[in-house]
Formats: sequence, structure tokens, C-alpha cells
Amino acid sequence: MVTQILKLYKTVYIVEDIIHNKVLMNKLLSNGIIKVDSIDEIPDGSAVMFSAHGVSPQMVKQAEKKELTIIDSTCPVVKDLQNKVKEKSDNGYSIIIIGNRAHQEVVALLGYANNDNVYVVNNEMDIDLLPDLTGKKVAYFTQTSMYPDDIQPIIDSLKAKIPNIESNSIHNICEATLERQAVIKAIAPSIDLLLVVGSSYSSNTMSLVRAGIASGIGQVMRIDSEDELNLDLFKDTENIAITGATSTPEDIINEVIDYLKNNLEITVQEFPSSNPIEESINADEQGS
Repeated sequence: MVTQILKLYKTVYIVEDIIHNKVLMNKLLSNGIIKVDSIDEIPDGSAVMFSAHGVSPQMVKQAEKKELTIIDSTCPVVKDLQNKVKEKSDNGYSIIIIGNRAHQEVVALLGYANNDNVYVVNNEMDIDLLPDLTGKKVAYFTQTSMYPDDIQPIIDSLKAKIPNIESNSIHNICEATLERQAVIKAIAPSIDLLLVVGSSYSSNTMSLVRAGIASGIGQVMRIDSEDELNLDLFKDTENIAITGATSTPEDIINEVIDYLKNNLEITVQEFPSSNPIEESINADEQGS
């Protein structure tokens, strides 16, 4: 998609990373994408690509004012969440967002809650700092890339403090993320090592790491790419599971699998899961 966009436009600017994946972002920046600190730095009439995590309505207005061509890469799940937050806010609700207040997705969501009564909570201690909202119209939403076991205690505490709080669902976590977490939990008893392919600043990636640890898998490793693999780590390992975040391109995961296939004697079993693929490998290191 990005390659096609670069063919259409001479120069494409970004303000935030399109997705939270170091390998892909390095590739994009080396192929003509230009990253700037703000919309103001982009020449009038140029093309700007918005992040998959979304941007605030205020940033959209800035881009329109400069007559920029907008390439909107916002994830459909995030876009749906933005619309729901805006709808509740427009109807006079106080909005509580469960998530990381510094994450691009949450920063953008704050822009859709177009009133002063919007709050971000990242843990149960943050709930103690909320004003008394009893009897008022209140709705909570969750960042789409959170780990369910992390947010459930926060949701329970919110409901205890604000019995009248509403939500359109238990959470707003991306289904693809939930599927991968569920597969990890299901196969955990038979896995010696979980290999998560993705960047450390990706919330999706780290939620999969936490799922592996919480499921009791003996070794959980995160890598950005095959370049970080060390075959010595697999010497005493029989069953390896490989998964990737929604922000990890499939070709990067396939490169990891191919590298292991070429260097280990393995059999591969693919588990039903949404793209990118999730595989379990029975491995023995080759003699040579």
C-alpha cells in the first residue's frame, strides 16, 4: 500500500509512526516517507499520511487548512471507537478512557471527547483521582490494544466507584489481538518457548508477551526480526510458538519462520488465527 502511495505522490509526510513497528518504519523512512514533528512543518499542498492509531479532529482541521492531501490509515476498529466516543461526548457524557495517556490512539481519542469532562485512567490508583460522577452520565472506553487481564480490575473498580457508568461493550480491544491472546493461552501447556515478533513500543506486541508470561510459558522472547535470533536459545527447546502483533507485517514473521526452518530440524503446525500467522514448531538444532 505505502509503495503505491509513494508512486502517486512525490513526497509523503507523517507526524507519527504509521504503525508501531521499528523494522517497517525504518524501511518507510528510507524509501521516501518524511517524518516531521507537527503539521505546521509540512509544506502547503503536500500529502500527509495519518497513523493507524488515528489522529484528533483538530489535526485533521490543521491539515485541511493547509490544503494537504490526507491519506487516512486509521484502523477501522479505532475509527469505530472514535465515533462512539464522539457520540457519547456530544450527548453530554463524561468520558473515561482506560489506556496509556501517552499512546497515539488515546491522544487522538481525547480530541473526539470534545468537552472538559474527559479522563484517562491507566491503573486503579488513577480511579481515586476521579471527581464524584455519581448520578451523572458517564461512559468508559478502552484502548484497543490493551491486555484484558490488565484492564478487568480497572473496569471492576470503575463500576464500584461509579455504579451508573456505561459502556457499549465489556471492552473495545481489537478482535485480532484477542484471538492471538486466546491461542497463546490454549497452547501454553505444550509450549517451551513463545517467540513474539514485534517492537517493544507496540502495545499489541507487549500484550502478547504478557499473555505468554501469564499463561505460564517457561520462556517468552520478543524480537523485532530474524536478525535478533540466537540459535543457542533453542538448544534445549522442543516446542516453540511464534506469533506477531497486528502491527507486525506478515513478511517479517515469515522471515523468522523461514530462518528457523533453514537452521533447525523442525515440523510446523499452523493454528487457526487471523493474520499474521501463528505457528507452533517442534525443533531440534541441526548438526551443521
